[in-house]
Amino acid sequence: MMFGRLFSERKMTGLSLIRVLFWGGAIALSHAAAAIATPLAEIQLGDTPLRNQAITAGPTRVVITEFEPFNYDIDEPRYLTYEVYVDGEFKTEVREEVDWMFGTFSLQNLDPDGIPEVIFHRYTGGAHCCSIYTIYSAQGDRFHRTTTYPLDAAAAGGFEDLDGDGYSEFQSADHRFLYAFGSYAGSWPPHVILTFRHGSLIDVTRQFPEAMRSTAYSMYEHTRDSTPQAPALGANSILAGYVAQKILMGEYEPGWDYMLAHYDPTDSWGLTAYNSAGEEVGTFADYPAALEAFLMDLGYLTVNGKPNAHLDLSRIVVEQEALL
Repeated sequence: MMFGRLFSERKMTGLSLIRVLFWGGAIALSHAAAAIATPLAEIQLGDTPLRNQAITAGPTRVVITEFEPFNYDIDEPRYLTYEVYVDGEFKTEVREEVDWMFGTFSLQNLDPDGIPEVIFHRYTGGAHCCSIYTIYSAQGDRFHRTTTYPLDAAAAGGFEDLDGDGYSEFQSADHRFLYAFGSYAGSWPPHVILTFRHGSLIDVTRQFPEAMRSTAYSMYEHTRDSTPQAPALGANSILAGYVAQKILMGEYEPGWDYMLAHYDPTDSWGLTAYNSAGEEVGTFADYPAALEAFLMDLGYLTVNGKPNAHLDLSRIVVEQEALL
């Protein structure tokens, strides 16, 4: 069963070029920006054409052979072509149409093997959208490419070695909670943490309980004065993320009990159910029923309504992995 108002890519043509991440609404509180390590080398792709521009760090080299920036006034495709080399050996060439507003190539060590990874981060533009990361990594005799889904710009993520083990983590949020039970500004998705190992992004969210607890506590602070008799504005949207975060923390039952004591029974956002074709098929009796079905649909709960210990959150961040 599908739910209305779930997150999808939204592009807004004509948006001014703004090189910022929008930290607005509840997301700013639920997901603090990661302290991204200084890249070893970097090149910005903005509004200037580039030809045969290269950056190098250690054995890793990226060559921008062609870049024509996106231009709303020109009704013809614009292209980016680049090549990746490791130890002087050609690894891949990519040519793609430029439909994004700005991008950055950076070389950064995401694991301790001493061979910097290539991170291509591009921003498509849009009201609350979208950042896409593509990572190229040499792993012995294998060469990996990992690409994320278009991630909400306010919680798109960033790389940081959170536990000092030499492997970088990518911090993000479960964007499926956006608009599910409230507006974008009132939505509060649970924390998602992936680590970069062997060329892939692996879900390690549960290995960082303090980060999850910090997010959950901020949600608690914004709903603790809410009651079914005197509900806080947007309480249901925050509580959806809170219960999901508590599931990841192994504290589903107290999280659910807290929700029952603080939700807004008068708020109907998210109570309409849809089928896979997007057709309305009915409504839920109340918010707890809708939330339980939503958490089952997303995999936080099993079909029996139990916490899902096998939920892999990397699948909501990583769109594609390939050996090149």
